[in-house]
Parts: sequence; structure tokens; C-alpha cells
Amino acid sequence: MAEFQTYSPEDVIAKNLAEAAIRQDRLAEQELAHLREWAESIVNDGGQSPDFIASLSEHRMPRTVPATDTLSANTAKLTALHRLQNVWKNVFLCTEIGERLRQKRELLPESFFTENEELPEQARDRIAYQRNSYADSAYLLFAKHLSAPRAVYSHNFQTVCEEVYNQSCEYCILPLENSADGPLNSFFRLIERFELKIAATCDIPTTDKSRTTRFALLRRNLSPLYAISSKHDRFFEFGLPSDADVKPADVLYAAECCGLRLCRHASGMRQTDQAALRSDNFSVGADRGDLCTFLLFLAMEAPNYTPLGLYPHLN
Repeated sequence: MAEFQTYSPEDVIAKNLAEAAIRQDRLAEQELAHLREWAESIVNDGGQSPDFIASLSEHRMPRTVPATDTLSANTAKLTALHRLQNVWKNVFLCTEIGERLRQKRELLPESFFTENEELPEQARDRIAYQRNSYADSAYLLFAKHLSAPRAVYSHNFQTVCEEVYNQSCEYCILPLENSADGPLNSFFRLIERFELKIAATCDIPTTDKSRTTRFALLRRNLSPLYAISSKHDRFFEFGLPSDADVKPADVLYAAECCGLRLCRHASGMRQTDQAALRSDNFSVGADRGDLCTFLLFLAMEAPNYTPLGLYPHLN
């Protein structure tokens, strides 16, 4: 009778939950072991190939979903839980792949952006921009980090981009955002249209210091990375089309799992031959956390992402 009097449903539930947690841990350990084996197999299969990173999407991990006999009342919650678990497992798989690649060869952000081109000598260090007092200030700041900067003044922002696209200039300057309006999507559309990459950014305050505008120094290619040498914080900027298999929320969670901090997320429209489609631009801090694991995740889960810059922010 005394035992019956001390009976508590809460105690039974707590014990059952503790036992369930132990079973989950055992299953998770099995999953981790299999993911390590899979990473070993993937790297051994093509880790030395120059096209290995581009081929990672072929090894995409199957996504787990709620069981067919799941109670309908639980389906939505379990689906959301599986999405987080799928992202976490993909990040763990990429971490294991990255560790094995580092053992076989040095794995750096440069490994992901190898495109390069021969720039005409007369274009080197030339910077095109549309003049105003704030853009002039941005030019002077960027110019301090180049060996032989020369300014080229253009009448409109499209012409500024064309100067770089046509290789008349190595760089151009565009505003990216301001503290009053946030990201300036029209300029991100120009960056995407002319396939420009961010080489550096800086913040220029108004005369009364009430707000700032962030300007970007842009070029045709990411490689060579860090064309402007700087000890300041570095950032990784990329675009994700709306038709990508992975969702923006999953990308943000993956960045968090890799220890990267989100600095900006802007939604806009990108033009195709058929229609205008939504796209998302992200900026994450690249100095802390594991950027290479995150880049492996993007290569595997969002191979059609667009790298927009890996660059320093100049104070």
C-alpha cells in the first residue's frame, strides 16, 4: 500500500523518457559510425581528383522522413525534427570528409574557388565607379590597399559593372546596403547579372554620422582570394536560388552548426531567360568557425549556389 501511495505518473514518464534518450543515443552512435565510414569511402573514391569538390553532390545523403505509420497529429512536428537532423548529419559528414582531405592534402577555402583568368595589363588596379562624395571616400579607402590604383569615372552603375565585365578595369565600386534601408537589392541584381565577386567592403558614414553606407569593391573572379591584404574580419557572401533543393533555413542552421555567424540575409529576384525567380543572398563571418566544412556542405547540398565573395571588411 505504501508503494501505491508514492506512485507518481510523472516519475514513470520521467523514467521512460530517460530510457528513450539512452536508446536514441545508441542509435545516434550507430549513425555517426556509419557517417564516418561513408566519409572514408567518399574520400577514397575521389579525394585526389581535381573535380572532387564539384562531384560531391553525387554523394548526397538520403533525407530521412517520418515513418509511414506515424500518427497524423505528430507528422508536422516529426518532419521539422527530421529536417534539422538531416542538416546536422550532413554537416557531420562534411566535417569528416574535410578532416580526411586535410590528411591527404591541405584543404583551404582556395580549394573551392580555382577559376582564374589573364587580366590585361592596362586593366590592373583600375577602379570604375560613379562619383559622389561617399563613393570617393570608399575609393580612397580601397585604393590604399592596392599597389597602383587608378580611378575611372562612369555615368551610371550599369556602365561601372560593364567596365569590369569587359576587362577594361579590374575593379568597380557599388553600394551594397545602408543603415536606413538595409540591403540594396537592385545592386545585388547588378552583381549577379554581371557575375561580379566581392573583393572587399567598407562602411562610409554620412556627414552627420547618422547612418552609414556599405560599399563593395568588386572584380570578375574570386581567385586569387584576398586580392586586398587585410588583417580585418573576413566574410563569405553567396547566393542561393529559390529552386535549390536546400532551403534558406537549412543553410542558416548548417552555418550555425559550423560555428559561422550570419551577418546579412537578403531576399530578392534574379532574372532568367524564362522568368524572374526569387533568390536569397547570405553573408557569414568567415574568421571563426569551420568555413571549409560549410563550403563542403554547400557543394554537396546546394551545388547551384553562387559564390559572391570571400573578402575583408575594411574599417
